[in-house]
Amino acid sequence: MKFWSTILCFTFIFTPLFGQKSSSSDDLIRTLIQQGKIADAKIEIQKQLASNPNNSEAHFGLGLCYINSKEYSTALVSLNKAINLNPSLKDAYFFRFLANIETSNFQFALADINQHLKYFSQDTLAHSQKMNLAIQMREYNDAIQEGYWLFDHKFGGDEIIIQQIKLLEMQKSPKEQISFLNRVILDYRDNHLWYYHRAQAYFNLGEYEKSLIDLDRFLIVEPKSVIALKLRFDNHYFLRNLPKCEIFIQELMDLEPENGLFYSDYGHILLQKGEWNKAVKNFDLAIKYKSDHLGYVYLGRGIARFNLNQKKLACADWEKSLLLGETISKKYLNNYCE
Repeated sequence: MKFWSTILCFTFIFTPLFGQKSSSSDDLIRTLIQQGKIADAKIEIQKQLASNPNNSEAHFGLGLCYINSKEYSTALVSLNKAINLNPSLKDAYFFRFLANIETSNFQFALADINQHLKYFSQDTLAHSQKMNLAIQMREYNDAIQEGYWLFDHKFGGDEIIIQQIKLLEMQKSPKEQISFLNRVILDYRDNHLWYYHRAQAYFNLGEYEKSLIDLDRFLIVEPKSVIALKLRFDNHYFLRNLPKCEIFIQELMDLEPENGLFYSDYGHILLQKGEWNKAVKNFDLAIKYKSDHLGYVYLGRGIARFNLNQKKLACADWEKSLLLGETISKKYLNNYCE
């Protein structure tokens, strides 16, 4: 958990942490912890607990000592004690959150970070922690809301923006993704990367012309970007611009001559042109170079072979296609094969 350890180091720079009033003894404990004098801090804490076993600040200080030495389970015992004695001990919730994270008590961690944010609603670091925790718990809607908050408060830069884009894509929300990217581009219009992401969102929404407009902007800066060129091809394919598709897929094959997916795409274009032999050759190369979606490749090669009067080979391809999950192959098997 490298990420959380970094946060732990960061938080100990500040003592007292959030300006909470404390006694001179409490200040001494926190100063010792800040200076890394954990053994001395524990001695001072034990003195306080000997005179007052219900001293919440002392139990809190002991929890900080254990967190500093990465004894997170033991830290939880002290922090639980501190908060039970004084639920208004604002500083303690964030540290108990960290201890709960390190011991994989994620539900308790979420409750603690929420409580912390009730006291310190503008704490950008805490909002960032909550976003990461929500992702870890697969509470993606909560993570998205934190992402919006962090973006609005100019925290995290490109990393937060990219994380937010991925979350919206996972939630299959292209309209919301486009709305968010509109805001991003308004603030960061010089970054061409956002145009690619918006092009992908437009494509997912089926707005292929708008996707192509954004891709043109992106490709001015990165004219050899394979992922962008492939997205350009996909847009034209769905727009049925087959002559352009043929040009674009050949460009991609020149850039990556061992990418089986491109041979598969070209094979399917050739099917629509009725160039059966040429299609078979490209499907053979797609199989050789282990294209994605091989079921779709065998389906296409079966169609080409059937049109070349190679019925037995075609049926064999459709059987393989069906086994690989391409269910439409069943129709071809039923209609043309015994």
